[in-house]
Amino acid sequence: MSSPSATRRVVVVGAGSAGCVLAARLSERADAEVVLLEAGPDRSAADAPAEVTGPSFVAAKELPGWTWPSLVASRAAGQAPRSYVRGLGVGGSSSVNAMVALTGRPEDYDEWVSRFGCDGWGWHDLGPCFDSSLLDLHRARNDEWGDVNRALAAAVPSAAAGVLLTRSADGRRVSVADAYLDPARSRPNLTVIGDALVDRVVLDGRRARGVVLADGTRMDADLVILAAGAIHSPAVLLRSGVDVPGVGEGLHDHPSFPIALRRRVGADVASLPIATVATVSSRSTGVDGEPDDVQLLPMEYVDISLPDLGMVMVALMRSRSRGRVRLASDDPLVDPVVEFDMLADPDDRVRMQRAIDLAEQVLAHPAFGAVAEVLPYDRSDAGVLAALGDYVHAAGTCAMGRVVDTRCRLLGHDGLVVCDASVMPQVPRANTHWPVVAIAERLAKLQ
Repeated sequence: MSSPSATRRVVVVGAGSAGCVLAARLSERADAEVVLLEAGPDRSAADAPAEVTGPSFVAAKELPGWTWPSLVASRAAGQAPRSYVRGLGVGGSSSVNAMVALTGRPEDYDEWVSRFGCDGWGWHDLGPCFDSSLLDLHRARNDEWGDVNRALAAAVPSAAAGVLLTRSADGRRVSVADAYLDPARSRPNLTVIGDALVDRVVLDGRRARGVVLADGTRMDADLVILAAGAIHSPAVLLRSGVDVPGVGEGLHDHPSFPIALRRRVGADVASLPIATVATVSSRSTGVDGEPDDVQLLPMEYVDISLPDLGMVMVALMRSRSRGRVRLASDDPLVDPVVEFDMLADPDDRVRMQRAIDLAEQVLAHPAFGAVAEVLPYDRSDAGVLAALGDYVHAAGTCAMGRVVDTRCRLLGHDGLVVCDASVMPQVPRANTHWPVVAIAERLAKLQ
């Protein structure tokens, strides 16, 4: 902060995985006045419905009012846009995600330093920011494992331990609103405002002076931190007229190919869909792969109305293709255009084919045959592009080293910081929630 005697007004835009952490941490300081703005409703985590607090993220993401209702994205060239799930309301996507908590590999972050020049963001620096005690991480109980997850664990023994989930010991979802924001709400220097969609940042030359909401309300600030996510943070910057090259570019996710399973016994659609994941290397197929560059993710069910339809998602945890976020309109009520251009790089197409090879080897294990039938799929390049999905792990649209500096300050500007998955120059080999929390923890120490 600026000095022990001065009070600095900080406006944080977005109350998701990064914003709740930043608001909680910065409001620990007596010399800060923190205002947390959220486009969706301000809700107490304690009042969340059973669909959100329970084991089924499939039910959570279908709950009206908890995700952006009309946001769509095209995953690959020629593919029609379809829904892209982003959490709406305090807690953000941590209230509706699959609760999987992974750090990624240490070399993911060391690469940020060596390849992208992000000094201070290697594993030595960021690793200590992965604090499992605050997020209350637990693995699924044995009785919560469904048939598809058990089959994957039988086929890939490294998956047998299960994956850490952001859940309490009694199985309740722990969002960042639970872990960070609600314990901080009583502080007199923290204000949380819901239904406050930000239109743009107020710029005085190249200094941020505050933000303007969609309803025209201006809120002044000494420091503006955009934590609206890899889709909406660049959209705010673009509406603000910033001239930094690369804003909105570099968009990527973990491309995934779905292989559907018809279960022999229907799932309990109120149960836990994901208890484990398997990470494998495409090196075993003869390509120049990397450790843990493929993830196989089992789902007991994908739709609460179809309990007999399970799935294994085949995902590339490392990809080269990049897309973009651009404005469809200057109106903040109009969703931005989201184009991933997944598998545009020929190397990604080769790697996805090898990943499907690995998945087919796993699905041939007798444990899968005992519980499900693998439904037909088209693995030609055209078929893969048509069916291609994602992990909803958007990243890279305000990349560190290109759009923001190593303190996440917008290049060439004062008083304007970005902190969310958009600053990742390369998404780690992990689900992005916990890495974003760690980024916010580290950035809070740098302010």
